[in-house]
Amino acid sequence: MNNTKWNEIFQSFYKNECEEASPIIRWRTKDIETHYLTQWDGTWTHFGCEPRAWDKIDYLQIELTADNGDFVINTLKKIHVLGDVNDDVVTVYGYRQDVDYI
Repeated sequence: MNNTKWNEIFQSFYKNECEEASPIIRWRTKDIETHYLTQWDGTWTHFGCEPRAWDKIDYLQIELTADNGDFVINTLKKIHVLGDVNDDVVTVYGYRQDVDYI
């Protein structure tokens, strides 16, 4: 996935995080080279404000809850990214092409 799409994801969820009374949206990433899977994090500044090597992200997972599920899915549909939606997590892929758009 290109840097523009990763930035769109970051901007959308960071903006939501800054709004009053918004639900916490937790995320984690897996590194494509080291296979390291980060711990769940609820702070989107950690995802996008630090110098980020977008090309190292194998996938991004976002935890779905009753409070945030509709917002997360609708946001990712607008951005038009490749991924999978399961009961409690959505996975956005950086490189995989054998999945559908969310």
